Amino acid sequence: MPLAARLGRTALERLHADHGTSFYLLDLERARSNIRELTQAFRAIYARTAIGHSYKTNYIPSLCALTYAEGAYAEVVSGMEYDLACRLAAAPQRILLNGPVKSEALLERALLASSLVNVDSSQEVEVVRAIAQRHPDRTLRVGLRVNFALDGLKRSRFGIDAEGEELATAHARLAEKGNVAVEGLHGHFGGDRSAASYRQRTERMIGLADRLFSAGPPKFIDVGGGLAGPMPEALRAQFKKPPPTYAEYAEAIATPMRERYGVGPDAPELIVEPGMGLFSDVLEFVCRVAATKTIGGVRHAIVTGSIYNVKPTLNTFDMPLLVVPGERAAAPACRWVVSGYTCMEIDILHSGAHTDLAVGDHVVFANTGAYTVVLKPPFIETAPAIIAVDANSTMTVARRAETLDDLMTTYPIA
Repeated sequence: MPLAARLGRTALERLHADHGTSFYLLDLERARSNIRELTQAFRAIYARTAIGHSYKTNYIPSLCALTYAEGAYAEVVSGMEYDLACRLAAAPQRILLNGPVKSEALLERALLASSLVNVDSSQEVEVVRAIAQRHPDRTLRVGLRVNFALDGLKRSRFGIDAEGEELATAHARLAEKGNVAVEGLHGHFGGDRSAASYRQRTERMIGLADRLFSAGPPKFIDVGGGLAGPMPEALRAQFKKPPPTYAEYAEAIATPMRERYGVGPDAPELIVEPGMGLFSDVLEFVCRVAATKTIGGVRHAIVTGSIYNVKPTLNTFDMPLLVVPGERAAAPACRWVVSGYTCMEIDILHSGAHTDLAVGDHVVFANTGAYTVVLKPPFIETAPAIIAVDANSTMTVARRAETLDDLMTTYPIA
């Protein structure tokens, strides 16, 4: 049952009065459940599995604290995210620093703090070598982000090409520095969420590890993210093929690892970085119907939210929608186009919801936990509050509603 439905209309009315015409509900218990379910599915096959929390997907501090308490790495891709992980008390050695652009200052700070840095280019290789030269008494932990062709996918722009000599050269350049420990391989490929694709990329990475780490297995193999996660049937039905479950991903990824490395304590750690797959269903966006109209025979409901609150990547999916009616009589259900408060024609939150709608109703969009909080721009309206709800239905403010003063802080205004 959606969190908003469990809370009920009275609680939603109170939250609207306290926090404005729209807000998010953060389901902490669902987040915890997702982490444990995913971890258990993988560890049932390959015990040495760990999760990396993708900060770029959702960096709500209370969510970060929860995932860290559950044993996850902090997976970050910028100096801002690295600083955030440190501020939230993540141990530096539990931070994975990825991303295509890392300043020398960031690399040096992370490496000297014993964070694991996945090198993305030959230029970064040389920067790491220079840092190692400056600090001969420190061991620097690195991995190599790899890039190779996958069936049916356009080649990624990230990582070091594994299909020529560049990857082997990068490995050799780093390994020849006695105080650089090349610990493993990292790979992340978007575009295909199927279990078969993840099996293929895992097997390819194992093959690369055999070639590069001839003296013994690497310390880790990180297969990246991009996994699908739990979702309502109304959303699942919109995919051309049913998205895999956690168990199906575990079978595809963890099985080749077990077959190659066994279950001993010296087996490499398998790291997965599911952002969308962990967090999509932990947020619900709650707004209200501000106006209704009929244009050209089409019924429109305009709500106090926008597409940037619900699906800022502007995908074509209709997020599952729940209506919590205000104090009014029920009416026959009909088809509604639900649109947002912006002045853009693309601001369509749902292309055709068959429901009963009226001004003042609460409209709840499920599966809004991935990329919404981090991508929503200060466009026309400020960002709404986030209300965290625990297993006992206790509510706390995870983020207050943004104000104009928040936005103007960085602008010098006479």
